[in-house]
Amino acid sequence: MVDRTSGQTEMRTSPGGGHGSDDRRMRAFDFRSPSKMPRDHVRRLELTHETFQRAMGAQLSTLLRTMARVELLAIDQVTYDEYIRSMPNPTVVGMISLDPLPGEALLEMSTSTALTLVDRLLGGIGKPGVMRRPTELESRLIQDLLREAQGALKETFEPLLEVDARFEAIEFNPNFVQATNPSEMVVVMSYSLSIIEGARSEGLLTLCYPFSMLMPAWELAPELDERPPALGPGAPESHLESHLPEISMPMAIRLRETEVSAAEIAQLQPGDVLRFDHKVDEGVLGVVAGLELVEGRIGRKGKNMALQVTNWRTE
Repeated sequence: MVDRTSGQTEMRTSPGGGHGSDDRRMRAFDFRSPSKMPRDHVRRLELTHETFQRAMGAQLSTLLRTMARVELLAIDQVTYDEYIRSMPNPTVVGMISLDPLPGEALLEMSTSTALTLVDRLLGGIGKPGVMRRPTELESRLIQDLLREAQGALKETFEPLLEVDARFEAIEFNPNFVQATNPSEMVVVMSYSLSIIEGARSEGLLTLCYPFSMLMPAWELAPELDERPPALGPGAPESHLESHLPEISMPMAIRLRETEVSAAEIAQLQPGDVLRFDHKVDEGVLGVVAGLELVEGRIGRKGKNMALQVTNWRTE
């Protein structure tokens, strides 16, 4: 039998007081400590949400007209009550539905971070905000910021199943948010939100999914139960193409650094020629996103300037 006060199981005995011959030992189960999501499901959730951090960062960068970066810090499984108790009061909590998945996901950030983003949105330098309840006007602007998550979440779930992400409401007192039962387990994905231009600022953004919302996703998208193919040096080219998005990346060609005096720069006129220390037959570096990826030589291909790649840089 199950003792609901202690959460432990007992052996069932035969009417004669002894153990029956066909009795089997039962495994103990503690109702006060619900089971957690399997590790492979958590890993797949992390992989799919790489799209969320990229899309959310790009949308905030466009809206704020400055470079914003969203990066995953940790994934935790806690009860909903523990998650709510970890929030300060006031805080910013956005409720987002993902039809056909049941319930609502929560997107949370501190009011100080939200007010910093509002300052950027209004053309400021991103002066750090204080921990206070936003005004009515600030609340409307914060809602506009949180609505950017609709597109990011829809794009995140797109490879799995089609969801209709809708921003439902905003709340500043976490105790008033009733997304699920206090004892239900939730998956909390914690992200750092960084503004890396102007007045640099950093904050924390959390995304919360109740188990009751995520579990139907595994049923609606059965392909999630299949282990994704390993990608490596021997993987077929078609496999790589199916996992790499079709995006364009700007590449810069870096020459040897040359020192030029401030006076020379000030006197430059159209048509002037600067002498570089880089030799004509010396190799150059191909730089992508600040990383020196390839070595090569510059030249021409037809009427266009070109780079002939001679080596990949692996260090």
